[in-house]
Amino acid sequence: MDYSTPLIQASSGLRPLMIKSKSGILKESLVAQISAYVYYNTQVISKLTANIAFRNKFKEVIFNQIQKDFADYVDAQARIKPKSLHHVYEWDKAGDPASRLFKLNKFNTEGLGFSMTYEFLPSKSFASSEGNRRHVFVNKASVMEAGMPLKIAPRHSKRLVFETNGYTVFMPEGASVMVRRPGGAGVKNSFMMTYSKFFKSNLVNISIKKSGFQQLFNRSMTRALKVPSDIKTVKYSFNPNTISIQADAALTAAFGAAL
Repeated sequence: MDYSTPLIQASSGLRPLMIKSKSGILKESLVAQISAYVYYNTQVISKLTANIAFRNKFKEVIFNQIQKDFADYVDAQARIKPKSLHHVYEWDKAGDPASRLFKLNKFNTEGLGFSMTYEFLPSKSFASSEGNRRHVFVNKASVMEAGMPLKIAPRHSKRLVFETNGYTVFMPEGASVMVRRPGGAGVKNSFMMTYSKFFKSNLVNISIKKSGFQQLFNRSMTRALKVPSDIKTVKYSFNPNTISIQADAALTAAFGAAL
């Protein structure tokens, strides 16, 4: 949820309370000072959460860490269970970070939120050879993950020739081969289950903490919320525009390039 709009609305309601009224001196100074204090804090928070650059930086840092940790997790699982996850890597490269055929995608939502999904990448390595021709199974990852039956037919020659169990097989001219479980019995939906396991566990929360953004945010926010000295001074009225400018200056000093 985007909290910047209700915060701005709430802070605007404090503006009249910061201006000198006909109340008693003690009451009007106390109300004005408390209102100015709260107004400053809501201005800092609302300005920060509404800032597009900050939102994008926040999402980027956290997403990048999650993407790294998720990919490392899949690599580790692929090395342990290559028969289940070999299809999301180039041929004979299960668990190799340089041979991944998957990635995460980020979709921004309102406020500081975002959602994620995964995408399979096209394979670029040669799958097999037939005479002097070599073939690239481009949709290797997606087809095997879905468990889609695969029909293999000759394209550049009259017949299929392949090896199985140490024997060379010569198919009749024009005949095709149907592979009902490409990738093997343990491949179908295995990446989806690995993805689900990662994001339903505490691993994703660990990634968010590892990003370091939370610690940086807390330090910077504490600095930005430090109330200016003139608001701490007993006065009968405060200028809302001045406080708004002070909030802008505090955020720039605390967050710097992130804004």
